[in-house]
Amino acid sequence: MKILSVPQIKNVDTLTIERQGITSLDLMERVAGECMGAIFCHVDQDEEVVVFCGMGNNGGDGLAIARLLYKWHDAVRVVLVKHKETFSPDSQTNFDKLPTAIKQTLITVENDNDLELIHLHPKSVIVDALLGTGVNKPVEGTLKKVIGLINTNPSKIISIDTPSGLLMDDSSVEFIESCVHADLVLTLQIPKLAFLLPDNKNIVSKFEFIDIALDEEAIAEQNSNLFFAQKCDIIPLIKPRNAFSHKGNFGHALLMAGSRGKSGAALLAAESCLRSGAGLLTVHSVDQVINALALRLPEAMTSTDDFDTHITHFDNFSKFDFIGFGPGVGLHPETQQVLKSIIYQHQGKLVIDADGLNILAENKTWIEFLPKDTILTPHPKEFERLVGSSKNSFDRLEKARNFAARHRCILILKDAFTHICMPDGSVVFNSTGNPGLAKGGSGDCLTGIILGLLARGYSPAKAAIIGVFIHGLAADLCAKKMSEESMLISDVIQKLPEAFKRLTR
Repeated sequence: MKILSVPQIKNVDTLTIERQGITSLDLMERVAGECMGAIFCHVDQDEEVVVFCGMGNNGGDGLAIARLLYKWHDAVRVVLVKHKETFSPDSQTNFDKLPTAIKQTLITVENDNDLELIHLHPKSVIVDALLGTGVNKPVEGTLKKVIGLINTNPSKIISIDTPSGLLMDDSSVEFIESCVHADLVLTLQIPKLAFLLPDNKNIVSKFEFIDIALDEEAIAEQNSNLFFAQKCDIIPLIKPRNAFSHKGNFGHALLMAGSRGKSGAALLAAESCLRSGAGLLTVHSVDQVINALALRLPEAMTSTDDFDTHITHFDNFSKFDFIGFGPGVGLHPETQQVLKSIIYQHQGKLVIDADGLNILAENKTWIEFLPKDTILTPHPKEFERLVGSSKNSFDRLEKARNFAARHRCILILKDAFTHICMPDGSVVFNSTGNPGLAKGGSGDCLTGIILGLLARGYSPAKAAIIGVFIHGLAADLCAKKMSEESMLISDVIQKLPEAFKRLTR
C-alpha cells in the first residue's frame, strides 16, 4: 500500500469523485456508512455515543455518522464546536439532515464559557470528528480546550480518519497535548505516515483501515516512495521449492555470533536461519557456543575459534556467499578486526546486527566500504550511535533514508512499524509484530531469518521485507497462543513454520 501525503490524498478524493460520477456529498455518505458500521461494533447497547463535530468536512462525516448511527442506537448526542463561522457546504447539508431528536440535545460550543455544557459519562463512546487531515498548525483556543476535555475523560475515543489536531506530514511532538489521544482511528483507506512513527504512539493507539472504494488508478498515479507492507504484498514474493531441488540449491550461510556468556544470541540466530530456508549453515564461534549448539541444533555445522572468550579470526570468507555477523560477539578489538576483514574482503551478501553495529559505530570510516546492499538492523539506540540523535521521529526517518542512500545499504530501523530503508530512498513500513518482541533475543532471531532468506535465494531487499514481516507474523501467532507478556523469542522461532505456511499460496 502506498503512503500518501495530504495533498495527494485530496487529489485522490477529487479524482474518485470525477471518475465515479458521484458528488463529494455522495463520498461523504459512503465514508459515514462504512465508519458507522465499524463504530457500531465497538458500542454496547447501554453506552451513549457522543459525536464531536467540527465545521469542516471531517465534521460533516461526524454529522452523517450520528444520523446513521441513530437508526440503530438511540443514545446518540452531538457536540458541535464552532471553530469557524460557517460550515463547509457538505457539512451544512448533513447538519440540516440531522434527526430532530439529535438536534434537540445538540450542544453548540462557541467559546470557553460553553465548555461547561459538555457532560460526558465515563462509559460513553466518544467519536472524534472535529478536524481532518488538513491541519497544518497547532490547535489553539476553545478547540484545544475541547480536545483537553476529551482526553481527560476515561471514555473510549474513536477518531474518524485521524485524531484531531495531528499533523500528517510533519512532527506534532511539540504540541502533543493539542491532539486527541485516540484509542482507535478509523482511517480512510490510505495509510498516513504520522500513524507509523513512535512520537505519536499516545495519539494513535490503534488504527483500522476503512475501505471507501477510492479510485485505485488514482492511488496508483500518485508518486510515493513510502509503502506499508501487508500480507497481500508478501505472499507473491514467497518462492516455492522445486521438487528436484537439493540442499545446495538453498545456499550455504556463515553466521559469526556469540562469545563467552552470550551463547543464546548465536543459538537463536542459528535456528532462525535454518527455519527460514537456508540449505546449509556454518556457525563460527567460541567453544562454549559450539558445544551448546551441538545439543540444541545438530543441523548446523560449526567452526570453533582458537580463543575461548571471543571471536578472533576466520580464514576463508570466500567459501560463503552469505554472512551474518554480530549477535552476541562483543566489542573486543580482535573481534572488531574480524568485521573489518569481512567488510573489505567479502563480496557477497552481508547482514550486520547487534554488536556488529556497535563496532561500526566505533569505526565509522568502515561504513563507507560496506558491500553494496549490506543489511543493517539497528534498534533506535544502535541507530543513534551510528548517526547521532534526532529531533523527532520524522527527523530520524529522514536520517535513516539518507544513511541508506549514501552508503548503498538496506537499513532496517526496528520499531513498532519497522522502517526498511532502501538505497533508492524508498521506505517500506512493516505491519506485523507486537510488544511481546520487546525482549532480549528478538534482534538475533530477525538476523537469522534474514540470513536464511538470503541463502534461500532472495535479493537483499526482498529478504529484508519478507524477514521483518515473517518475524512479526510469528510473534503475532505466538501472542495469540500465550500472551505478549510471557512469550519468549524461542517461542517465536517455533512459530516460524506456521508463519511461512500462512504466506504460501
